[in-house]
Amino acid sequence: MPLFQWNPLFETGNQRIDDQHRKLFELTNRLAHAVQNGENLPTLAVLVAELRDYAATHFCDEEQLMRCSALTHREIERHACVHASFIEKVDEVAARTDLSDEEATGAFLELLITWLVTHILKLDRRVARALLDRVTTPPESDVSAEQVLVAALMETEKRFRMLSDEAPSLIWISGTSGRRDFANRPWFDLIGAEIEPASAIDWAGFIHPDDRRSYAACIAEVLASGHTASLEFRVRTSSGGWAWVREKISPRTNRGRCIGLIAAATDVTEIKQSEDLIADASGRLEREVSERTQQLQQLALVDPLTGLANRRALLERIDADVAHAAGHGDALSLLFVDVDRFKRINDSFGHAAGDSALVEVAAVIKGSLRGSDFVGRLGGEEFVAVLPSTGLAGAEHAAETIRRKVAEHGFRGVDGGVTVSVGIASLQHAEDGAALLARADHAMLRAKRSGRNRCCAAEGENLDRLSA
Repeated sequence: MPLFQWNPLFETGNQRIDDQHRKLFELTNRLAHAVQNGENLPTLAVLVAELRDYAATHFCDEEQLMRCSALTHREIERHACVHASFIEKVDEVAARTDLSDEEATGAFLELLITWLVTHILKLDRRVARALLDRVTTPPESDVSAEQVLVAALMETEKRFRMLSDEAPSLIWISGTSGRRDFANRPWFDLIGAEIEPASAIDWAGFIHPDDRRSYAACIAEVLASGHTASLEFRVRTSSGGWAWVREKISPRTNRGRCIGLIAAATDVTEIKQSEDLIADASGRLEREVSERTQQLQQLALVDPLTGLANRRALLERIDADVAHAAGHGDALSLLFVDVDRFKRINDSFGHAAGDSALVEVAAVIKGSLRGSDFVGRLGGEEFVAVLPSTGLAGAEHAAETIRRKVAEHGFRGVDGGVTVSVGIASLQHAEDGAALLARADHAMLRAKRSGRNRCCAAEGENLDRLSA
């Protein structure tokens, strides 16, 4: 199952933009699939080229589209800045030399996940809405409607009603009180009222209770300021449900003095329902993304063969435990465990037997430690155990337990058994994680040189004992 599934609700209405969004969905799914299943990761140069190609084409198309939308210049500039930041982040990850291919791929995957949720499903939807606003209620139609109404006021009431009743908009007119003196037929049809003087109807009673205060405040503001305002609110319909209305309210003036209001509205219920569906789908996707991201993060920290922590998680744990021990004056020790003559096992019994031996060694090490200890696979046939609150004597006892249990273990498919060499190092004053790990590594090499299947403490420790 893909990590992200395309949904028609994500579409902006522009085929070219939607096709480009789908391509980014596909790229994200390919990366996630490779990380999840341990497949060959894409070449970073090819990945960067794909992202640059996407940016060069998509951002250009989208910014041209925005210039045709109802977005303000400031909103367009802000959107363009977000585009630029995407390119900067791609370049930043591509330029890093301290990341392995796996880590770089993970960084790009995290970038694309964030981009899908925060940009395509949120910001780009805003562009689509702005374009929809432009199509649904163009300024020209508002001006035209107002001109028709003003002209109609100069004619007979019969002529005026004929024009307004045939207009596609919901139209009303008021004096300086803001109370409607006239409403056209579409208004009466919407609320299911009999045609009667508009002043006899409690129009506020048809507005949703949660919207009445903001609606009254908008009317008061237009009357006080003389400036046009727009808002959306809900109206109870003839069926008993609620319709969403987008209304533009303008002052009527005579010789510079406000003499009342004129308003034209459009029923936007279907648009709002679509937005709610998109919001619901976006919320579900965000929750799914959060869950999948946690799963991917967990996978990124686990060695796929042994199930132990991988190199990245292991080094992070060593640094964290060293910082904690140094800050609290606590003891800390490392065990560096290396499988003896592992190449011989692969050469003599096959790589499948070698992989099986590593899995069994990992299980023996983990089963020999306390619940508070931590063990990970550093790479190849090397394992490291982190022993919090443990001095050199306790670490030597744990190392000897591991060495003995591995030597006594019956390994499937490996005649002659398997042994390990163990290096031991305890944290010294002002020592960081890298230095502590290096001393444990050197101690393991001393154990190798001393005959293998041995435990050896690092040089400079109070205890320097070989065991066999």
